[in-house]
Amino acid sequence: MHFNFFSFRLINLFILLFFFFSCSGSSTGDSASDTVDPVDIVPSNLTLTIDIVGSDNNQPNGDGKGVVNFTANATDAVSYSFRFGTGESFTSSGTAQYSYKDVGTKTYDIKVLAYSSTNNYISVDKKITVYVKPASEQSLLELLAGSSSKTWKINAAQDAHFSNGDPEKKYSTYWEAPAFSKLNSGFYDDEYIFEIDGTYKHKTNNSVFGKAGHLTNDFGSSSKSPNSAGEIENYILDDYQTTFVAKKDNGENKLEINGKGFIGFYVGQQKFTIECYDSENIYLRVMDEAENVAWYVWLTSKEVSETNPKDQFKNLIWSDEFNDNGAIDSSNWIHEVGDKWFNDEVQSYTSRLDNSKVEDGKLKIIAKKESYNGNNYTSARIISNTKKDFTYGRVDIKAKMPGKIGTWPALWLLGSNFRTVTWPACGEMDILEAAQSNNFRVQSTVHHPDNYGSGDSHITQEYTDITEKFHVYSLVWTKHALTFYVDDKPHHIVGNSCALPFNWDHFIILNIAMGGHMGGEIDQNFISDIMEIDYVRIYQ
Repeated sequence: MHFNFFSFRLINLFILLFFFFSCSGSSTGDSASDTVDPVDIVPSNLTLTIDIVGSDNNQPNGDGKGVVNFTANATDAVSYSFRFGTGESFTSSGTAQYSYKDVGTKTYDIKVLAYSSTNNYISVDKKITVYVKPASEQSLLELLAGSSSKTWKINAAQDAHFSNGDPEKKYSTYWEAPAFSKLNSGFYDDEYIFEIDGTYKHKTNNSVFGKAGHLTNDFGSSSKSPNSAGEIENYILDDYQTTFVAKKDNGENKLEINGKGFIGFYVGQQKFTIECYDSENIYLRVMDEAENVAWYVWLTSKEVSETNPKDQFKNLIWSDEFNDNGAIDSSNWIHEVGDKWFNDEVQSYTSRLDNSKVEDGKLKIIAKKESYNGNNYTSARIISNTKKDFTYGRVDIKAKMPGKIGTWPALWLLGSNFRTVTWPACGEMDILEAAQSNNFRVQSTVHHPDNYGSGDSHITQEYTDITEKFHVYSLVWTKHALTFYVDDKPHHIVGNSCALPFNWDHFIILNIAMGGHMGGEIDQNFISDIMEIDYVRIYQ
């Protein structure tokens, strides 16, 4: 057969043209070999919302924690880069939270970039001003509000929960309220609520307590008449809400309630000083500038107990019942011996059985007239220092006093740090002193640097038989108050605070001094006299 090469070439040409036009004739073909050049996607409509936590009209730059929430949104954006103006950045799908740390009021340049799936981006810039409190102020905020919200009430169950004093002092000096003594005045049921965002809520239960002039001037006239002290009890006032600020100012912890907000007894002031505090207790000071008096309240975040302050200490932790005849128990007591004492006393203190012994279930401290180490009188002074030192609690001492002229018996406590800080910085609490100078009546006193001479003292006129009969002399000692009792009846209250030296260990002292400032001139016919003690007990 003869092959025609030209014809073959022509046929192939027609076939190729057919396939070319078949494949390229449609733009909607489904062939896997089809390709489209990528198209750039660019985000648009970028918005940025900034929430400075705790900001309001009174705190436009936030509550001081420095926390800021950011929310970004843009069309065709798949991710966002937040740049906080501090050198730090964060990438997310649209939200971010950042805590600024620089203390004070600072302004930052914020930049947010919105990225598309093709990595194209747009950006927005803003400035923000943020306030960050010092760490000390943060702790005050957390003290008041906890992690979110915290409710406080006046601790009416404590002696000296409400008091007043010299405006130059940091503790009450004029008057202290016994527990529950203002029960019907209108402020024990108030609730003071602090929230972490700076909100303050005062639940008044429809009535408050305060100075008449301040209440009527600031909140309107009242149908209720003032009492003899110029106070209005149960003044009608609705619940209200405002804001507060807690801060350090010249080394003091300050609390300010905005508007006409207040806490406790109203004296026309919104600025308070936090004098003492722990997680459950706050001691507040406010000035009544019209009368130049400082007022104090103790607040608690716990439920207020309805028990007597004396009954809060029920656990017996230490005692001496004096049941074993002979010398004092050396595991409980130490003799202080010597011849040179303060207050112009004239006795020598000894450790002899002649001056102190346990007999017939009683400790007997015996003062005698005798020549000893150059002095004309001997006695004993025993202490629990290093044997039993303690902070807070109840001390009960059942005792009968000597009554001869010139004796000066005492049941008292002294700060355990007396050797390092000396007296009166160590603190002294006298449960009982008796002598001819006070007609052998019960005298209770506290001594400290601001009041160390005569001290904060009270002589009860009620008990005239302390040299003839046994009585129980007690001290209830808390961070709020020192309350002195005779036979479970209180007769003297002294407010305590962190400004006073009554918040550390003390120890017990039992002694009879002779003569001195309080004992006075000794009866020339004096031979001896005895103080008898049935027991000493400490409860916590």
